[in-house]
Amino acid sequence: MNSLEMQIEGSYEKQAAMLEQLRDCLELERESLIQVDVDQLWEIMEKKNTLVVDIDKLGNEIKCLLNHCFEHSLEAPRASALREWPWFRELSKRTTLLKEDIQVRLKENLSFIQDTLGFFNELVGIIAKSGAQEQGYEHLRNPQKMSEARIYQREV
Repeated sequence: MNSLEMQIEGSYEKQAAMLEQLRDCLELERESLIQVDVDQLWEIMEKKNTLVVDIDKLGNEIKCLLNHCFEHSLEAPRASALREWPWFRELSKRTTLLKEDIQVRLKENLSFIQDTLGFFNELVGIIAKSGAQEQGYEHLRNPQKMSEARIYQREV
C-alpha cells in the first residue's frame, strides 16, 4: 500500500468517524427536543453545522486525493480499482449505513418538530377562536339585540 492510498484510507476513516459524531448529535437532538432543552439544542445545532462543513471539506479532499491517485495511473477505471482495495469495501459499507441512519434520524427529528408545531398551531387556533366566539348568553347582555328580537316576535 503506497502512501497516497494510506492517506485516502485515513481520510475515509476520518469521514466515517465524523458521520458517527453527526449521528450521535442527531440522537442528542432528539432527546433535547423531547425534553425541550433549548440551550442544549443551540449547542447541538452549532456542533451539527460544524460537522457538516467538516464532512463536506473532507469529501472534497478525498475527491482530490482520488483524482491525484488515478490521474497518471494506467489502472482500471476508478470505481473498480477502489473496490479492489481491501479496506474500501468495509469503509464504504460503514459510511453508507451511517448515511442511511443519519437520514432516518433527520426525518424522525423533522417529523417530531412538525408534529409539535402543528399541535401548538392548533392549540393557539383554538384559543384564538374561543375569544372571538359569541358567548352563550351574550344576547341577554346586549339590550339592542334583545329589543330587535322582541320586535321580531311581535311582528310574527
